[in-house]
Amino acid sequence: MKSKQRIGICLSAALFTTLSAAAQEPSAQIESLMGKLHERGQFNGAVLVAKNGKVVYRAAFGLSDQSTGITYRPETPSCLASLSKPFTSLAIMMLADRHRLAYEDRISKYFPELPALGAVTVRQLMNHTSGIPDYSSDLDVDHPGVTIAEVLNALRKVERPLFTPGEKYQYSNSGYLLLGLIVEKLSGRPLPVYLQEHVFDPVGMKSTFTLTGGRQKTSDVARGYDDFGSPNDTGGYLGGDGGLYSTVDDLFAFDQALYTGKLVTRSTLNQALTPGPVRTGETTYGLGWNITNAADGRHVWHTGNTAGLRAFMERRIDAKTTVILLTNRGNSKRLDINQAIQDILAGQPYTFPRGSIAVAMRDIILKSGIDAGIAAYEAAKKTNPAEYDLGETELNTLGYRLLYQEHRQEDAAKVFLLNTAEHPSSNAFDSLAEAYQVLGDKDAARKYYGIAVQKDPQNLHAKRMLERLK
Repeated sequence: MKSKQRIGICLSAALFTTLSAAAQEPSAQIESLMGKLHERGQFNGAVLVAKNGKVVYRAAFGLSDQSTGITYRPETPSCLASLSKPFTSLAIMMLADRHRLAYEDRISKYFPELPALGAVTVRQLMNHTSGIPDYSSDLDVDHPGVTIAEVLNALRKVERPLFTPGEKYQYSNSGYLLLGLIVEKLSGRPLPVYLQEHVFDPVGMKSTFTLTGGRQKTSDVARGYDDFGSPNDTGGYLGGDGGLYSTVDDLFAFDQALYTGKLVTRSTLNQALTPGPVRTGETTYGLGWNITNAADGRHVWHTGNTAGLRAFMERRIDAKTTVILLTNRGNSKRLDINQAIQDILAGQPYTFPRGSIAVAMRDIILKSGIDAGIAAYEAAKKTNPAEYDLGETELNTLGYRLLYQEHRQEDAAKVFLLNTAEHPSSNAFDSLAEAYQVLGDKDAARKYYGIAVQKDPQNLHAKRMLERLK
C-alpha cells in the first residue's frame, strides 16, 4: 500500500525536517502540513483550527470506516476517550456552583462501600492526586465490555490508596468514573442525560453523545484502527472517565462557550485551570484539564486515547487559539502536530512531526526478519534520530503487535529487550516479562517482572504476575 511505502525506513532521505513558514496564509500552510501528514500515513481524521473565535482551517482526511469506504468528514463523530474528562469535571463544577457538593467533600459521603478510600476528596479525584488505583492499568479489569459494577468490585478490594491522598499526581481513570457516579447520585439523572441537558443542548453540540450501546455506532461514526491499519475499535460503555463521541465542530462550540461564563462562572473555571497542589513532584493537571504556563500565556489541553481512536484539544487562552484533532488510525503525533500548527499561527518555522519507527520496523521484520528490523532501528538512531520517533511507546507498540497479532513471540521478545536497553523503565521490563511468559520461560518472566517491581514498587501488574509465577 502507498501509505506503508511512504513511511518505510528511508535513511538516506530527510523526510522529517524543520520547515520554514512560507509567505502564504496560515490556512494554506496548515493545509500543506496536514496533506503531507496524511500522504505519509501519519494522520487520518478531522482537524479544526481557530483564532480569535473564528475558524482558520477545517478539514478531514482518509476514511472513517475502512470496511465500507465511508469518508472521514469534519462532521464525523469520533471517540473522545479521556477528552471526556473535562466534561465530567464540568458537571461536578456545575453542581458545586449550585452548592450541591463541595470540592473538599470526602468520598466516604458518596461511597460508604469504599471505606479504604473514603478519605479521598472530590477535588483529589478531579486533579488525579487521589492515589486510587487506575482500573485499566493497576487493577486489571479493563477488557471489552467491562462494567461499572466490575470496577467498583475491584475498588472494594483495595486495602489502601497507592499513596497518601494529595501526595502526588498519578492519573486515575477510576477517579473519574467515581466522579461520574457522584453526578448521578446528586442530580438523580444518568450522567449521559445530565450532560445532554446541561452541556450539549445549551451549547448546541448536536452531534455529541455518550456511548451507552452498540446501536449508537451508526454508519457515520468513526471506527478505530491501530497503527498498522488493523481494526481496533472500542466497545466500552463506561462513563465519567471516557465514552463521549463528538465532532470537531461541536468541540469548537464547547471551546467558545467556556469563554462566556454560560456553563459555569469564570471564577469557578479559573479554579479548573489551576494545577492541583502536591507535596511530592510536580503536576500540570487542574480540574479536568492539563495546564501549561508558557511565554505566550496559558495553554489548556487534554488528550484522549482508546483502542485506535485518538483525540486532542488545546486552548491557548491568551493567544485565543484553538486546535482540535480527532483521529482513528493509532497513535498519531497529536502534540507534535498541534505544535506545528501553533507555530504556523504564530508565523514561526515549524518542525515536521516524526514518523513511526514501529510501522517502519514491522514492514522490514515481516520482509527480512527481526535482525534486519533491529539493524534499521540502530541505523535510524545513529544517522538520522530526528526522522523517526524512537521512543519507548513505539517499541512497546511494535512488540505487542508481534507478540499477539503476528504470533512472532521470539521476535517480540527481542524488540522488548531492545526497549529495555533503550528505555529501561518499569513498563518496558514488564512487557519483556510478559513476552517470556507467553514463550513459557517462567524463569525469565520472573526475572524481568522482578526488575519491573524494583524500578517501580507501585507497578501492580508486575507485582501480581510475579506473585502468580511464584
